[in-house]
Amino acid sequence: MQPFPWWTDEQKAFAEEVRAFVKEVAPIDARTRWTREFPWEIYEKIGEKGYVGAAIPKEYGGLGLGATGACILAEEIHSVMPGIGRIVVGNMNGGLRQIIEAGTEEQKKRFLPQIASGEIGAVVITEMTAGTDAAGVALTAKRVGDKYILQGKKRFIVGAGVAERYFVYARTNDDPEAFKKRKHLSAFVVKKGTPGLTCEKLNEILAFENVQNGSLDFEQVEVPVTDRIGEEGEGWAIMMAGLNFERTVISAGTIGWQRLMLNNAVPYAQRRVQFGKATIDIPANQDKIADLVIRLKVSRVAVYYTAWLWDREEDVTIEASAVKAYGAEITLESAKQATQIMGGDGVNRFYPVQNIYEVAKTEHVAGGTVEACRLTIFRSTLKLMKEDIQMIRRVIDPELGVPVPAYGPVEKKLPVSEENVLAVLAEDYRINPGLHMTMEDLQQYLDGDNAALEKAIVGLEEKGLVMVLRNKKGIQLAKATYDGLNKAYPKEYYRWFPTWATEDRIF
Repeated sequence: MQPFPWWTDEQKAFAEEVRAFVKEVAPIDARTRWTREFPWEIYEKIGEKGYVGAAIPKEYGGLGLGATGACILAEEIHSVMPGIGRIVVGNMNGGLRQIIEAGTEEQKKRFLPQIASGEIGAVVITEMTAGTDAAGVALTAKRVGDKYILQGKKRFIVGAGVAERYFVYARTNDDPEAFKKRKHLSAFVVKKGTPGLTCEKLNEILAFENVQNGSLDFEQVEVPVTDRIGEEGEGWAIMMAGLNFERTVISAGTIGWQRLMLNNAVPYAQRRVQFGKATIDIPANQDKIADLVIRLKVSRVAVYYTAWLWDREEDVTIEASAVKAYGAEITLESAKQATQIMGGDGVNRFYPVQNIYEVAKTEHVAGGTVEACRLTIFRSTLKLMKEDIQMIRRVIDPELGVPVPAYGPVEKKLPVSEENVLAVLAEDYRINPGLHMTMEDLQQYLDGDNAALEKAIVGLEEKGLVMVLRNKKGIQLAKATYDGLNKAYPKEYYRWFPTWATEDRIF
């Protein structure tokens, strides 16, 4: 895959170096997927190279390649090895971004060089009652002097048992008000070997042949205050920042999987003979291959654009969730098509497409479900894209009598009164007969504060001239009733027919 024009020379060189490296260790990955062994040798070599420090600033022992570097690493690893990149991605996200953004200078100097040297880490969120509902964390952290006592269980932890560092989210406040304000969680770094921390179970996860996943038990685990990341109660904000980074890097991994599928399906079809010809000459297979390429090209641009935004320190809440959900879904769809191209060999473990087919489904869950990503996108869109998504103001064309766009401010506003509010609502009926008006819509045409406008609307409502929809903040939407329309203008004011309508067609 070609580097993007905005990559630095260091990032381009990094991509070439990692691409060569993963080919060297690929046989080890293949063997351990058959033997179900954890590939320690690969992680040791990655640590020696310092690759997991791609996104860590140089002053803390990293490579200083930013989110772009982290995505390059994830893409290249997954382009050759289907599964082990999960641990690398988990390592990079096992407190990496959280420490960079919320850690003290002392914590950065203490933890980041360890991560850069290849120390395996894990993000610890999911519980019996918390997963997609990440705010529902029940594991408690009670402060006693200069330490916290952690008590509870965690599950579905990638790297459980093999990780040296666990980035743990725990509940530090049971006050319902704190929960409403998302001030009930705190974040901690807990090291392997801490008394009371044990691996309770190892899970048999779809496609995790050589990747460890399991449950953890925290029994009176003591963690010093100096290992709390951020202030007490800031855990939710820290978690969200970490998830945005994790989702971005996960999506880079799906690019690698798409490349790996293309590198199997196309050469396979060039060599497989059916009906007296190579199966790549079958039009149905050509369509499928085109789809594989389309998804790869589009998703790769989207992922590295998101990484570029990360490196510019811009808000990527929408983009990170978008590329994660999109990457998970298109990778599974591409896996279906690659499998179909390869037929029986597509579901045969002797080829990696079978593994990707399985692991792509787990990506619908890991790092936040695709449904959670969509909810994040929806909520963030209403907030972050408010200025970009506006109802286009329309007016009635005086000659045609139909609605046309009208950009720019209203030239002459009317003073707020019941009569003028009703007139504006009636005019909007001509333009948007099936829609209510927001308070902001009305304020475009009326000169007065919000309190005066609400008073006028309530007065009209009491007279039965306006219907009102309210939310917790007050009046949300308003629309003239049948009586209100008749009060504002005579019936003829609302009538309109196309030029082709003759007398015998109307009454």
